[in-house]
Amino acid sequence: MEKLQTEMEQKMRNNFDLSLYICKKVKEKIILSGKLDDPLWKSAKIVSLHDAITGEHGRFSTNVRILYDDLYLYVGFACEDDYIWGTVMERDGPIWDEECVEVFLNPANVAHQYYEINVSPKNIIYDSVILNNRTPDKPQAQFIGFPQWDAEALQTAVQVVGELDKPGGARQWTAEFAIPFSALFGAKNNPPQNGDVWRANFYRIDSPQKGNREHYAWSPTEKAEFHLPWRFGFLRFE
Repeated sequence: MEKLQTEMEQKMRNNFDLSLYICKKVKEKIILSGKLDDPLWKSAKIVSLHDAITGEHGRFSTNVRILYDDLYLYVGFACEDDYIWGTVMERDGPIWDEECVEVFLNPANVAHQYYEINVSPKNIIYDSVILNNRTPDKPQAQFIGFPQWDAEALQTAVQVVGELDKPGGARQWTAEFAIPFSALFGAKNNPPQNGDVWRANFYRIDSPQKGNREHYAWSPTEKAEFHLPWRFGFLRFE
């Protein structure tokens, strides 16, 4: 682990424009309500998502917080919005064409394989294993998703403040993930140990109207595109 940590620390120094999140461990299971109201969330650092291309603040605020225990990685999003909507109602449907929050995880720290787990404001899940042949020199190369993979024992919850599917009828939506480590492969330690580092990114797609999408990212991608694994940030477990 010391060698892995040293390599990751060097990458952090070499990629100072990439984001770093220190993920704290909790001793009890977080109870998901969709409201981010479990008291354990108070121990998590809250960080903002920004425009994926410019890194500037978007029209609406979006933040994320992350914790873990021996069984789960917990991710919570809070998304300001005045029009919260969605038409996709089937598991693994194209919720990224509408509105969703997204968790990309690379436990193995390899260049071309990672997990994508998304949730819509209607608590519709898209989860997939991604094989990605893109590089900084070929950012438009092919990538393949395998949505037939399901994160077994995944838990999600969503809460909308206001009215769904009504322009101007809402104020915010929040989403919580409990992602089981047992469903994720590739990490040296499962569950993660103090000092382990994964590559990861956290995203939001907001659609003020159908066909018009805004892209928010934790670690900026510099493009209206999320599948750029070299732009993933660093998730360090403590």
